[in-house]
Amino acid sequence: MMIFALLCLLAIAAIVAWGLQSGKRKKNQQVADSRIYAAHTQSRPLEPLEHSTGHAFGLLLKAARGDRSVVEKWITSEQHQNVPPLTREGAIEQLARRLQASRR
Repeated sequence: MMIFALLCLLAIAAIVAWGLQSGKRKKNQQVADSRIYAAHTQSRPLEPLEHSTGHAFGLLLKAARGDRSVVEKWITSEQHQNVPPLTREGAIEQLARRLQASRR
């Protein structure tokens, strides 16, 4: 009976030691993997056209009930319908003027 108890204690000690060793390996892996996610996108400066949030854009966004993809579709279609093509800001202003005129 004494031999069985010693073998059980030895097995428990081996399991605890193995668990401690695997925990240390996981901590070392976490330290090595603590880099910033998508660092190339965070260091690139924003272009002015990527964050249009002026008054005219707000009117269009309100008309689209907050759906930016719909507003972007309106802007691109307005840009390509005119000859010569409008700039992004020009298309936004023209759409906003047309929207305000239709509401009066």
